[in-house]
Amino acid sequence: MLTKWLWRFATERDSWWRKLIDIKYHNPSSIWQTEKVRSGFSQSVWANITKEYDLFWKFASIDPGNGTMISFWHDVWNQGMVMSSAFPRVAAAAADSEARLSDVASLNGELVSWSFNLKYNLRGGAERERVDLLNFLNNIPMNNFALSPCRMVWNPDPNSKFSVRSLYRNIVLEKLPGMLDFPLKQVWKKMIPSKVCFFMWMVFHNKILTVDNLKRRGWSLANRCCLCCRKEESINHMLVECEFVMEVWSYINRVRPVASFQDREVKLIIKHSPHSKPGNVGEWFRDCILHAIWWFVWLERNQRVFEEKKSNAGGVARRAARNAMEWLVAHGQIDKIQGEAWLHELLLIR
Repeated sequence: MLTKWLWRFATERDSWWRKLIDIKYHNPSSIWQTEKVRSGFSQSVWANITKEYDLFWKFASIDPGNGTMISFWHDVWNQGMVMSSAFPRVAAAAADSEARLSDVASLNGELVSWSFNLKYNLRGGAERERVDLLNFLNNIPMNNFALSPCRMVWNPDPNSKFSVRSLYRNIVLEKLPGMLDFPLKQVWKKMIPSKVCFFMWMVFHNKILTVDNLKRRGWSLANRCCLCCRKEESINHMLVECEFVMEVWSYINRVRPVASFQDREVKLIIKHSPHSKPGNVGEWFRDCILHAIWWFVWLERNQRVFEEKKSNAGGVARRAARNAMEWLVAHGQIDKIQGEAWLHELLLIR
């Protein structure tokens, strides 16, 4: 949100708040940004905002247009680059360090020529740097030079308009690749208790403490699924492949066919589970039953491990169906339940 004010400062040129900030924190090298505020004793609001300039210029740039409003050496006007930082020895030799782009570039027919107005002749590495700068500038498309006005461009957006959402998406993609693929609507459902949704979030990220995850953390344990007592325990086995879980699903599907998994991995099952807005009790039940069954399978597993108590698959299916019905009642849908005989049949599972 702080970055949004940097965009507004650069684009709302006639607003009074912008003029006030410019007077207080004037930057002689640029009209697009203020100086970074550095204060040893107090922090102003604008000081905290200017801390985001590095982030802002990663995604913003200036369309040079006719170049009259761009500082050639100090503005970020091409490919996120500041010329004084990229070519410091040439910038140090420039007679006018505050020269505009229109002062340095001139249009000759269809070609753009560059004049840096240097204070002295360059030699050695400085001269090679000048040649590199010329080669760099000659590769910049300047088709609209001297025709269109300068403007700020937000690179992540096809319309060049800033939005907090586009900034957030790019930060997430940069720091956490793949995070935007998270099936938000399939995991977080408003009618289902938060603790159950959070459990599903942990399942998706393989974070619940099954034996295989405990062993990765250094625990020395014998790995055996306590539900089927045949194979090693993992999230995928416990919630998808285990014979006990398949039996639980068979009890539910016998009364009300709601699930037939084409996928055999937990992540894919969650991604492909229903997430549309339910229109009737049957649709809502299908929408939430995955959460209910996996939650109560997990509770059954913990009950066997920590309390040495055991229920059969029918009992787990019955508890999952009953709680799914209670979630529906909690949201004022009790009238719809009364006419659904199959719901009451689920409560009689043995």
